[in-house]
Amino acid sequence: MKSPLQENRSQPDSLVQPPKATRVRWVVMSIVMAIMAVTTLNRLNLSVAGKYIEAEFSFSTISMGMIFGAFLWGYALFQIPWGYVCDRIGPRRTLTASILCFAIGSGAMVLVPKFAAATGISTLAAFRLVRFLTGIGEAAVSSNVTRVIASWTALRERGFASGLQVCGLGLGGTLTPIAIAWTMVHWGWRASFAISASLAFLVVAVWHWYVTDWPEEHPRVNQAEVKLIHPDESIKGVPRFQRTAANVPWAKMLSSISVWGLILGYGCQGYAFYVYYNWFYFYAVKQRGLDIMHAAAWTSAPFFAMAVLSPVGGWFSDRIARVSDRRTGRRVAVWMGMGVAALLLYVGNHLSVTVVALPMIALAAGFTMFAAANFWAACIDLAPSSSASMSALMNTIGSLGGVVSSAVTASVAVHRGWSHALDLAVVVTLGSGLLFTLVDANHSLEEKAT
Repeated sequence: MKSPLQENRSQPDSLVQPPKATRVRWVVMSIVMAIMAVTTLNRLNLSVAGKYIEAEFSFSTISMGMIFGAFLWGYALFQIPWGYVCDRIGPRRTLTASILCFAIGSGAMVLVPKFAAATGISTLAAFRLVRFLTGIGEAAVSSNVTRVIASWTALRERGFASGLQVCGLGLGGTLTPIAIAWTMVHWGWRASFAISASLAFLVVAVWHWYVTDWPEEHPRVNQAEVKLIHPDESIKGVPRFQRTAANVPWAKMLSSISVWGLILGYGCQGYAFYVYYNWFYFYAVKQRGLDIMHAAAWTSAPFFAMAVLSPVGGWFSDRIARVSDRRTGRRVAVWMGMGVAALLLYVGNHLSVTVVALPMIALAAGFTMFAAANFWAACIDLAPSSSASMSALMNTIGSLGGVVSSAVTASVAVHRGWSHALDLAVVVTLGSGLLFTLVDANHSLEEKAT
């Protein structure tokens, strides 16, 4: 059976009507969103289950911060190796391996108490070890997804597609707190990790069956869609899927002011993001006095705001770029997102009325992701052929920001109170927007080399 691409090539031009482009790229983007959602599920489940684990094993808030941080260390240290592998061999096999890895790690949480008893190590150390290994698996996801977006979407769709990437994260976060809390109430925290792992295995099966590294390889993609995605990519007749990054320009990346503005800005963004990601549930329970199910419902709110606002942020920058340029589009979107997020977080933090304060803080999270979509799009702008490595470098710094956030937020909350912990996140949020000023998305590192 011939693919649409082969059929279009086999008929005389005089007999063929201009075909409509297939829309396989948007099916791929929907699978990308599912991957991001299940990734979020397998990360955020600990934030909700952590309250039960904390009580069962008599862990302190500081100890829980160490468990959160263990994941982030694995996540941060293996970003760049995974990204480099993706740029060399493509995302399909790399993502398959990584999702399998974190699915196994999530399922292994069920066995941590028995593992600790059998080996003689402390339960805290066992939890940290399993979360570290889970972090290694999840380290590949964001950078590989960025490479998929670079290969599967047109330049004018890049910001919106990057927003869909973040939207998947938001959707996973919207559903996770309520689903995990309900599961824990009825079946216990161990069941929540087993279910999370099962969904990850399902998603990786769909990914491996349907998606190819490049659109030219896919049997359902026709020539019109290839032309739409890569109108100027015919390089001496060499199919795109035979071209991977020969070398990753690390020296150019690390000597670029744009890259430093991007990665340091994302480090600050990561600090702010992990305040919502790790601590919003604890804040709702300990500072606002909500019960478990009400706190779980409110914990979904920041992620719902992320799911809605992240594609809007990407679309917004794409629209500005069409009438101005990409640098202006990305900058304005980041400044607006981070500026509004900082304002909402500060006001919400200092309001005493919980039913007003929590929605404001949730919207602050959403506007943080409004901006974040443009950080990911800028990775492709700056290094199209090495976007997995570029985004891995950026996300490494973002993860280190998360490591700092996990420890510092816990420490400030314990010693100074939650209000001071969130005020610090306000300052860091503003810093993220200011650092992005250095990013020039109009020129890639590859263009400067030619």
